[in-house]
Amino acid sequence: MKKIILSALSIYFIFTFSLVSFAGQFEQTGEYYRYFEDDGTVAHNKMVYSGNDRYYVNSDGYVVFNSWIDYNDKYYYAGNDGKLYSGGIIEVDGYKYYLDNEGAMQKGWCNDYEYYADPDDGYLVNGFQELEVPRGFTTEISNERTAWFYFDSNTYKRVYAEKDAYVVRLVGERRYCFDQNGILRTGWRRIKDTAPVMKGYMYFVEETTELFKYGEAVTDTWYAVEPPKEVLSSTEVRYFHFNGQGQPRTANEGSYTKVRLDDKTFLFNEYGFAVYGVHRIGNDYYYFGPSVKDCSMKTGLITADVDGTNSGGNFYFADDGKGVTGIKSNKLYYKGKLQKADPEQKYAAVKINNVAYLVNTSGVIQKNKKKLKDGDGNEWTSNSSGVVPGTSGDASYTEAEPPYVSGEN
Repeated sequence: MKKIILSALSIYFIFTFSLVSFAGQFEQTGEYYRYFEDDGTVAHNKMVYSGNDRYYVNSDGYVVFNSWIDYNDKYYYAGNDGKLYSGGIIEVDGYKYYLDNEGAMQKGWCNDYEYYADPDDGYLVNGFQELEVPRGFTTEISNERTAWFYFDSNTYKRVYAEKDAYVVRLVGERRYCFDQNGILRTGWRRIKDTAPVMKGYMYFVEETTELFKYGEAVTDTWYAVEPPKEVLSSTEVRYFHFNGQGQPRTANEGSYTKVRLDDKTFLFNEYGFAVYGVHRIGNDYYYFGPSVKDCSMKTGLITADVDGTNSGGNFYFADDGKGVTGIKSNKLYYKGKLQKADPEQKYAAVKINNVAYLVNTSGVIQKNKKKLKDGDGNEWTSNSSGVVPGTSGDASYTEAEPPYVSGEN
């Protein structure tokens, strides 16, 4: 044991002793003290008592001070007054040790698993430690033999969840999750009971990366991972954004929330991930990109397979993201979707807010037309704005269609 010093004269207390006498059984010899038995002989290599206090005398019969003592294969510590310490934590040369009620130094798990002492030298450890799981622990992983634990740097106590299933502890600037045994846990963990449930989850990385240490909570950034199985049965990797405390940005149940991040706008659902495609918010429609990897809000003219039913369809979204209703570049849009006639129909009178506009198969407004025939032989007339007069109640007109909502993409 590298920190224990045994019987050499240098371990004896050579300054003025703090006690005036030793209740009649101790005697000062020069600068040192000896203990005399009842028969007058000097005690050697044993513990001796004075009232409720214990002392140790070495092979030369001198009381030991400020030193570790190896006695019956256990280690005890004598303080600067010669008394042997017992029952708790002591600090020696900058290291802390745990002594049982008899004063013996403990090694390994001690004080009902509250502390862990180095198995060789006995000093209490702190910080993260990978240790054997005590046999008395019931863990969530079958036959879990070793695990990471954390011991507080000030108290040296094992950190564990005392009331809830998990506790989140800030270590430096990083957050970690520990269960009721104090075992470091990774992956999705439900830290709080919330509505929706996703707001109570945090994610702790399962392997060390360039950005994260093993077990660290994801905070203030994007992270791609499958949703928690308890929340959504899906194996598709989705993009979550976690705030500075590690909570995923999540909408209320049955709704969405728009969030501005890095000069872009994203839409998050009640399951906590950013959605893509077309989504309806209130009475308006928005477009949040074509895929899970490109899901920021898009604006302006978009030519893409946006809604899954109109391959190559054209869409127009204003600067605030709302789908445009009205005419843009001489084309007709409703809630962002281009309104156009079917190829066989050739022309259509599309009604928006009880006003019909005459459009062709490209969605171009047909202005100043007279008796223009569609594919069914119907004749249409329009004014200089492309409006077909007398539209109210006419069943042959086409009702405008909004974009197809993408659902929980």
